Amino acid sequence: MEMIFERPIKLIVSEIDGVITNGMYAEDELGNTLYKVFNQKDFFVINKLKKYYKIVFLCDDNKINYNMCQRKNLPFYWGKGNKGKYEVLPNILRRYNCIPDNVIYIGSKMTDEKCMKMIPYSMCPDDAGAYLKNIVWAPFITKGGEGIFVELFDLLLENIKMLQTNCS
Repeated sequence: MEMIFERPIKLIVSEIDGVITNGMYAEDELGNTLYKVFNQKDFFVINKLKKYYKIVFLCDDNKINYNMCQRKNLPFYWGKGNKGKYEVLPNILRRYNCIPDNVIYIGSKMTDEKCMKMIPYSMCPDDAGAYLKNIVWAPFITKGGEGIFVELFDLLLENIKMLQTNCS
């Protein structure tokens, strides 16, 4: 299934935990996160999508996720706590000269709820829970960590073809 949007999509804003990870991580006895498992297929697709869209990550974990984004040359924004992401998102929109209708927001947890309500084209993994699935524009059929960006690429294929035609 492909999606056509009323306004052109310019920016994709996504959480990392529960989107390109399954949301689980190992932690030591002091509460330090030891590691997370990232879906490498998603990173391949993200590099393809970067040819047509700006992609940024907005997370409430600024340690492992920040370092991963630095290594992969992906823009990272930290939204601490429940209000944090919601307060940072307007700055991201201004930075990339977008209005909410030009954005896809991918969230996976309760800290994404306000952002999902702000962005008309909000999406979440299938395992995000009914509390998010009921407010998003469209849930993915994929679970977090199992290829969300792979599915997004398939959904955006028609839009990408249109962008390729306009660039030619």
